[in-house]
Amino acid sequence: MFSFRALVSIIFFSSIAVVLLKLVFRNNKTILRMDIRFLLACMLLILFRMFVPIESPITNNIPIYRIYPDVYVFLRKPFLNTGIDVIDSLGLIWLGGAVIAMVILVISYTRLLLQVNRLEEIKDSRIEDIVAKIGREHGRKTKFRLLLKEDAGTPFVVGILKPNIVMPETEISDMEAYLILKHEMLHYYRGDTVVKILCEILKAIYWWNPFMYMLSKLVSNMQEINVDFQVSKGLSNLEQLEYTQCLINTAKKRTYRNQKNSWLVSFHKESPLVVGKRINLVLSYMQVGKKKTVASILLSIVILSLVVLCPNVIIFEPYFIPAGDIGESAGGREGGIWGIDNKDGTYDIYLNGSYYKTTSKEGMSDKNIKIYDSLEEIE
Repeated sequence: MFSFRALVSIIFFSSIAVVLLKLVFRNNKTILRMDIRFLLACMLLILFRMFVPIESPITNNIPIYRIYPDVYVFLRKPFLNTGIDVIDSLGLIWLGGAVIAMVILVISYTRLLLQVNRLEEIKDSRIEDIVAKIGREHGRKTKFRLLLKEDAGTPFVVGILKPNIVMPETEISDMEAYLILKHEMLHYYRGDTVVKILCEILKAIYWWNPFMYMLSKLVSNMQEINVDFQVSKGLSNLEQLEYTQCLINTAKKRTYRNQKNSWLVSFHKESPLVVGKRINLVLSYMQVGKKKTVASILLSIVILSLVVLCPNVIIFEPYFIPAGDIGESAGGREGGIWGIDNKDGTYDIYLNGSYYKTTSKEGMSDKNIKIYDSLEEIE
């Protein structure tokens, strides 16, 4: 069930996890020790949890006695004598902003697809043979349209059902073409194009939350590093150096004005600092042992707890009255307890005129509690 308390708890723990993952991303040794696939999986878990901000059936309520209760009561007060709660007003602003952001996203993506569909198709048997070879290596029969866009600045893949690989030029060696095309095709095979679009949708929904923008950027960077590792895994040392040289060459040719579409999964569209990080990681990947350290194991446990356990197990409750001051059966205090129907499946419970907690119908221990439609009805 969706509730304000569940949303607050999920955003709280997810934000902490995102900050922790951001700190991990800064350290190359930590990335290699913890495994890039694990870190990317944690990010995707946060992404999907934010899409489903509902209360888990196994949640445990944690009482908060200071600040949060006052904030909650304030949010439940009418906004500027309109009869609409502050929280409902903020919800309408949130919804309006999300609708606008989604419309902009759809228009922008549609415009990109129209531009891609107008591009000239590459008729080069050499490139087509390389694409077919990569497909055979991975046991895939996906048909890619190869398109030419001279001012693209960097190769990129776009499209879900009908994938397109856009190339800025074809005057490159067979090895360079193989490495670049394999990078793009692996992005598609691993579902990165879908994840990128989900990230953009999440940013549109949570347009007010800076941590969602941070999460989207982290996912993008981790996708690139993950594919870098997959491409370089079967290469010799000399070929790995050639792959890093491809990254450098593409970075030199990059044009900033063509990088406005942040959902594009491309061979390179980051800052020189991130490109340097990718190169260092590729060169170090084969040299680092796979044995986990105690620190990396503990850090993995902490991240998993923040990503998986805490948002599903812990719900913060705004309590006004300390638990020790409340009798075993609050409902037994005649005339001292009542509830307000929030019209969303939850009830605000008041004890002796003060807000006590918000609960669902199933969570009400005393079925004899009088339920009102509003505080005015009590008065």
